Amino acid sequence: MNRRLLALVSLVSLVALAGCAGFGSTTSEEGLNEDANYDWDTDADATIEITGGEYEAVYTVENRSTVRLYESTRYGDDNPIAVRAVQFRYPNGTVVGMDEIEVEETRSEVTVHLPAEDGQLAFTSDTQSRNFATDTFVDGSYEVILPPGYRVDNFVLANVRPGGYETEIVDDQVHIRWDEMNASAISVRYYLERDVYLFGGLILIASIGATIAGAYVYRQIQDLKRTREEAGLAVDIEDDDRKPPPGMR
Repeated sequence: MNRRLLALVSLVSLVALAGCAGFGSTTSEEGLNEDANYDWDTDADATIEITGGEYEAVYTVENRSTVRLYESTRYGDDNPIAVRAVQFRYPNGTVVGMDEIEVEETRSEVTVHLPAEDGQLAFTSDTQSRNFATDTFVDGSYEVILPPGYRVDNFVLANVRPGGYETEIVDDQVHIRWDEMNASAISVRYYLERDVYLFGGLILIASIGATIAGAYVYRQIQDLKRTREEAGLAVDIEDDDRKPPPGMR
């Protein structure tokens, strides 16, 4: 009996240890070595360009040997970012890939060990359609570039946080820029320009429907009043000369 109990305890311990040690990895060697053509010539310390369901990020690093990449959750913990096509650009313009970069992943983050303390780090990752969010990993200025045709100037359909930003349209792409990032995270909800017309059309249809419904209800009430009057059910209290019975005056 004791042997069986000991074996059961050992089995449970092994399962628990396996669960703690094993977790689904967000990165892969194949993904980390993917090829990408990044735009390194940017005047912002962090430039993020969104292209459909993914984005390309280029960060300027100074006096840093590592960069921690993670995404905060609503529960207060962090998850690692599924990065791909990781590259590093030296100050002299030389670009290297995973042959000189080391990437380490844990349950809460991806740590990129840089080949030099100064330069630029770039990677690609996935994002939700029309809703982008990221933590801020470096200090300084930030720029987020939206896909062509998308906008953020309608406060009903869009939302950009933090405030204090400026926008500029270049080649049908909105550039959102913060000269100095003081927040720990960025979130951008954006919309396709034609969505404004669709939204306006829906409001117009709803308004017309409400007007028709109101007119129908009003007509039904008037018809009901007319029917009661024709049936002699309508009584005008002001024309009633009858007096209340004794004791109720």
